[in-house]
Amino acid sequence: MITSAPQSSSKAFLNDVDPARRGLGLFQHLNDVCYFIKDQTGRFVLANEALVILLGYNRQSDVIGKTDFELVPKYLADNYFKDDQQVLFYGQEVVNKVELVTHNNLSVYWYTTTKVPLYAKDGTIIGLEGVTREFKAASSALGPYPELFKVIDFVEKNYSKKITVADMAQRACLSVRTFERQFKRRFNLSPIAYLKKVRINAACRELIHGNHTIAQIAQDCGFCDQSYLTKEFSRLMRITPQAYRDTHAI
Repeated sequence: MITSAPQSSSKAFLNDVDPARRGLGLFQHLNDVCYFIKDQTGRFVLANEALVILLGYNRQSDVIGKTDFELVPKYLADNYFKDDQQVLFYGQEVVNKVELVTHNNLSVYWYTTTKVPLYAKDGTIIGLEGVTREFKAASSALGPYPELFKVIDFVEKNYSKKITVADMAQRACLSVRTFERQFKRRFNLSPIAYLKKVRINAACRELIHGNHTIAQIAQDCGFCDQSYLTKEFSRLMRITPQAYRDTHAI
């Protein structure tokens, strides 16, 4: 568990950060980029309006001083916390990690998140800053590979059907080997991993908003059976489909 943070003000914390490493003003008014700063205990000391809205709150004061465990379901907070520790204690950047975010209306989307350490003037790590953007929008800014976005659209429209890497490579007009290499370089995950994420995302929507059985959801989302859905869902989400449905029951 995260221990309690010292009750120092956000202003005092930010004043201790090397100004050359802040970049605060740039992200304060962007509505398509969620920007945040956390202190060394994982508490938010800054969050722009886009992040506040994404988390389902109205004011920055609703978020400042809290940890992810106080703002999002535990199965999501556990993953965020693990990445935070990598940055805060080892100084290792988390770059373009694709992860699930649940919106305030319980819709679910994949986002790409980058976190880097924040250093004090003496060189010690005193926090982290990060940006989170919706996966597809963020990916489009990563390079001139329109053929790969044809694949993204193809997968999103056909995830319930049987799809192979060869099918995706054909849409991109590339050999399987070249396609796999370019896709992983561009999106930081393999084509098959992306396909699974799209299917899991669809399953999340059905579990929250639908009343079908988990077996039916598995079939509708492209999984061969309920057992395989449960296995993959639990591996990616750190929670079973039934527990996810119960957590987000409307």
